[in-house]
Amino acid sequence: MAEILGDGSVQHLVFLLGAVVALLGAGFFVGRRSVATTGKAAVSKFGNDAAILKLVVEHAHEGLMLQDIYGRIEWSNPAYSRITGYSADEIRGRRPQEFILTPENQLSENEIESFRFDLSKFQSGFDELILNKRKNGEYFWNQLTYAVVEGDTLEDTKIILICRDVTSQVEHMRELEEARNKLKLQAERDDLTGVANRNKLNSFLHERASTRQDEPGLIGIIHCDLDHFKDINDSHGHSAGDTVLCHAAEVLKTVLRGKGLVARIGGDEFIAVVSDPAGPQQMETLGKEILEGLSRPVKVDHQTLSVAGSVGLVLADGSKTGVSELINRADLALYAAKKSGRRQIAWYTDALGAAHRHRRMTMAQLDTDLENGGLTLLLEPQFDLVRERIVGYEASAYWLHPTEGLVDPVSLLSSQEDLKRFAQIERFALSRGLVEVKFLRDTSDLPLFLSVNLTAASIKEPGFLTWFTQLCDDHQFDCRDIVIELDESIVRLDEPDGLVSSLGGLTDFGCQIALDMFGSGHGGAGQLIHLNADRLKLSPGLVKGLAPGSKQHRLVQAIIRLTKNLGLVVSAAGVKTPEQIDMLEALGCTIIQGEAVSAPLSPREAEIHLQDFSKNTRLLRRGEV
Repeated sequence: MAEILGDGSVQHLVFLLGAVVALLGAGFFVGRRSVATTGKAAVSKFGNDAAILKLVVEHAHEGLMLQDIYGRIEWSNPAYSRITGYSADEIRGRRPQEFILTPENQLSENEIESFRFDLSKFQSGFDELILNKRKNGEYFWNQLTYAVVEGDTLEDTKIILICRDVTSQVEHMRELEEARNKLKLQAERDDLTGVANRNKLNSFLHERASTRQDEPGLIGIIHCDLDHFKDINDSHGHSAGDTVLCHAAEVLKTVLRGKGLVARIGGDEFIAVVSDPAGPQQMETLGKEILEGLSRPVKVDHQTLSVAGSVGLVLADGSKTGVSELINRADLALYAAKKSGRRQIAWYTDALGAAHRHRRMTMAQLDTDLENGGLTLLLEPQFDLVRERIVGYEASAYWLHPTEGLVDPVSLLSSQEDLKRFAQIERFALSRGLVEVKFLRDTSDLPLFLSVNLTAASIKEPGFLTWFTQLCDDHQFDCRDIVIELDESIVRLDEPDGLVSSLGGLTDFGCQIALDMFGSGHGGAGQLIHLNADRLKLSPGLVKGLAPGSKQHRLVQAIIRLTKNLGLVVSAAGVKTPEQIDMLEALGCTIIQGEAVSAPLSPREAEIHLQDFSKNTRLLRRGEV
């Protein structure tokens, strides 16, 4: 406990007070000895010094006590009696060890009787903090400072003790220490699950890595998250989600058996650090145990929820691999596990790291081109089978990949991680597409429409609607001639604040809404009703397998019949052959696009193609365009 008072202003104050009182006390007792020797008090210009010293020590707040070399009390001041509860008469001739020690610190009679001050230890200025007991049984913290008054012989040597009741200070410092420890614990623990948080994980890994500098060894990392955890929150509520997270934390702690650290680093992601892993086989075993534990059903409010997870594994030399690199490798391993089908275990490999570095460089170049407008616009013509002419263009942004040539940049992105990039690509396609289609309208005098594929990254972006309407106003392009295409895979009707609710502003301005890629296996007929769409575009997959009398043919026929009854315009993408054109036209499809009309074109190519196309319309039926 002594270290509690070992720093801060309290210690300095106590020390200074003790030093002053000790000097005064020593002077007082030396004065007493001088009086005894000379027979009268020494007189100075200030008067009777011994009387002044006597007045000081008797009115001091600190307890003063004079002991002989064997610890027997010869004198004490009133303050000592106030502190301990014992009068001077009760303790004179006794040793403090006989009456002031707490039971747990009590000495035997022989130890007390044989006590003698060790002057090599108990020198002037020596101090200690001891838990003592008052006469009424109350415990208090006693700060003792020793002063030695040396006599002519060892027997004549006296010990002065300055006693201070510092109980309130000790309790205050203890409260502060407990508060600091509590704050530290809170700063290092996840409030929900009780396991470590990211801050504690980082410090733990830094400690492990630093100990490995002199003694190389392996560090094992297990990174796991829960598959489709968002669905649990959405379907059963956040309370159920919290229960599942606590279940996951318990699984990891149980599997590690205290030999490492378990941390929740955010959302449904956990990292376990394995202390001194035996090797890959042990890591594989731990990973399998975690997956097995996570898959056990979780009961929430009389419901049984099925849970599953994915696991990424890392085994690295802690002396050669930095903390951030370890966590980055764990991220990559987990990503590989989820990409391989979830409920899987995947290892970090050098090849995985190389691929990540290549992607990072590719994304850096893409970001530069996105900021500088370094994308390429392509326009794909849409042909009306009834009016037998081109009626619009689908505008798409392409990017010149450093090694793969012109690619669709969207194919390089993750829908969860690259929302900003999605929005930049879509804004480019919309703004440049509008300019180029406006030019084609003006030069051809045809009421061409612009079709653009958008996602929630743009539609739900703050300020998008203002930007969009200003764009149309600036180029005098009627919003009613813009078709917003939505991939059926991103339209979630069970999200009250999702994409569908964000489309109101666009439809209010007259934009048409098309459900794109219909029939690719992600949506259903319910989307046609709740989306309030104007158009439907059949996916290339449906068109590809189209053959007379086939199930695909009957399915397309049913889809077109349904959409016609709902008053929607039906189009088809990926049309390549005259036979497909004939079948789609017979089934009631109105608009087609694909190689049968034209591959995507640059704006200047689209201008030439549009000028020549009216001459070649008949050839379209024979596949000669």
